[in-house]
Amino acid sequence: MAELFQITPDREFLKHFLTRWRTLSISPEMVQKLKENKDTDPYAAYGYGRWLSLANPEPDSLKEAEVLLIWAATKGNIPDAKAALGLMYYDGRVEADKAMPEYQAVLSNDAYKAGSELQQYLTLLNTVYGNYGYKKDPDLVVDILQKHLEKNPLSDPIYYDLLAQALESSDKKAAEKTYLTSIERGNTESYFSLANLYQNEGDLDRAFEIASDGARKGAVNCRRFKAGLDQEDYLKLSPREQDAVHREIVEGLEYAIDHYDRYACYLKGALLCDGLLGFPEDPAAALAPLERGCAMGVANCYWLKAYINYNYADSLPSELKLSYEDFAKTCLQAARLGDREPFTLEQIARAYVSGYLKDHTEEIEKRWLKEYLEVNPEEEDSKDSTGVVAVYPQGFYYCMDADPKELDLDEIAEFTGARSFDIVHFSPLLTRITKALSLDKESCHVAMLVDKDGFAKDIPDNMCGTLIYGQGSEILGTVVFVLEDDKSYDLMPMLGLQRVYMFLQLLDAATQGLVRMPTAAELKSIGAEVEEDDEEEDVEDDEPGPWSRLIIDVDYSPSDPGINNHFCESTPYGRDDVTDGRRLSYEDPGGLFGAIYVKEAGDDFVTLFYRDEEYTLTQDAPVKKLDTGGRNYTNFYLHARLEF
Repeated sequence: MAELFQITPDREFLKHFLTRWRTLSISPEMVQKLKENKDTDPYAAYGYGRWLSLANPEPDSLKEAEVLLIWAATKGNIPDAKAALGLMYYDGRVEADKAMPEYQAVLSNDAYKAGSELQQYLTLLNTVYGNYGYKKDPDLVVDILQKHLEKNPLSDPIYYDLLAQALESSDKKAAEKTYLTSIERGNTESYFSLANLYQNEGDLDRAFEIASDGARKGAVNCRRFKAGLDQEDYLKLSPREQDAVHREIVEGLEYAIDHYDRYACYLKGALLCDGLLGFPEDPAAALAPLERGCAMGVANCYWLKAYINYNYADSLPSELKLSYEDFAKTCLQAARLGDREPFTLEQIARAYVSGYLKDHTEEIEKRWLKEYLEVNPEEEDSKDSTGVVAVYPQGFYYCMDADPKELDLDEIAEFTGARSFDIVHFSPLLTRITKALSLDKESCHVAMLVDKDGFAKDIPDNMCGTLIYGQGSEILGTVVFVLEDDKSYDLMPMLGLQRVYMFLQLLDAATQGLVRMPTAAELKSIGAEVEEDDEEEDVEDDEPGPWSRLIIDVDYSPSDPGINNHFCESTPYGRDDVTDGRRLSYEDPGGLFGAIYVKEAGDDFVTLFYRDEEYTLTQDAPVKKLDTGGRNYTNFYLHARLEF
């Protein structure tokens, strides 16, 4: 397909863009020819727009692709343009930056009815794998294509390749034979699939032979086939063989990436991240190929980019670190493109609860919260467990057993030191947690019990409770989270250990990590039972330090009750970063706060100096509020905390 071809209003032209690989395999000269004619010929506009949507070579490529495909679909009445445009809308890779599967469904339906061969192919492909909202049914595709090819044996060889993909799950011998037929008919796309089939069967020699043949015939992904070699197989090679294979992998990956092989970007990133197949372990270096893969729209690259920022943030250069908003958006885009890993979906749910990704609230509530719940199924042996969650001013939580039929508020009040409770029925954060746990579908919501006499007592402020309340007033003392019926306002405990666990994860996100597990000493201090084995194991934990991170945060609750956000990024410092006399820099919101200095730091404490005051953080008092801002805001906190 690397030749120049005529721009004609027929299938002979459109067939060059039926698959991803065909589109990306057109020659640079042909790309230039399409570009030169895109403003006058709708078919050239379609071809160039389709290529841009997949290759995405420049920052504004997707925007231009969207414009061209719209013009080709409307002005040129090209059904394939609607099909290609629908993919972009489904993935959210459009200027609006919103995933719109409903719009994609309309476009694909219109394209199919208008006879779009691209949409017919995509429908079969997505039915094989269950992508883009299609029900996975490879047997159905096998039946359709076998009948079609029996009647039309000279059909485009891509349908033999697609039939082989559908056969792989049920009849590998038939799949192998069909891949060979596709290759015999000139379809180089089948070389890689056949080589992969042999590798999965354990026949590496045959797999490498087929991949080499494919590479010689122009199959780009075959050039990097050995990058998928198992580390165990690589280590079985002699040092000389390892060196040769590594060099071949490096050259193959670079060639593939240069030729728009998006999965090659992921492979190189993964090999660098983990230090496999002769690559050094370098998560920071892994981000460069991953960025290119993200530009071409591969879910794996978005996932690994987020994973590296989550697990290796302390070792990344500042210019490579994602802000929390960008991190959350990266996870969202991974999900849009097909990633359904628990890690990705949990980060979306956490960002949603924390008030980030506000521009995507509707999308998250309609699609991703459901997915989040599905990857966190209720454990069978925990469904009968019931309880409420108390969060103490020091930041630790305690899960209390409760009667599933009726809460004993007097017992809860006695345990937490409250005379009685006021109830916070709703707040923006409580509402988001309710929706994230799908409690609104069960006609109930999360509510917070607050000490009725909190302001009349000499008790500490509860940072977590204050953030959850978000109404411009401090919450003092211990708070308790329960469920409340939407209509009767009857109080109920939470049902199921898994739900309580998920609630705690979301509460942790909503409070920017202020909620933590209790130590054995803290459990004793509130009168909770401590199992003997756990008590013995926790004896050493109660010894001071060493702490792992010092974190500077700014949070605020504006007087507008509809807003409650984390104001700026948390600024973490590792133990080696905190030295006596050092000034701690952080994002200063509008000049409200002054400089923070480290007066003294040890393994079990840190003393900070701020505006002529000293604040010592220890394991028993890991969080200190340093200042409260003014201006048009209330409850504007600068605080520091230690993680042990």
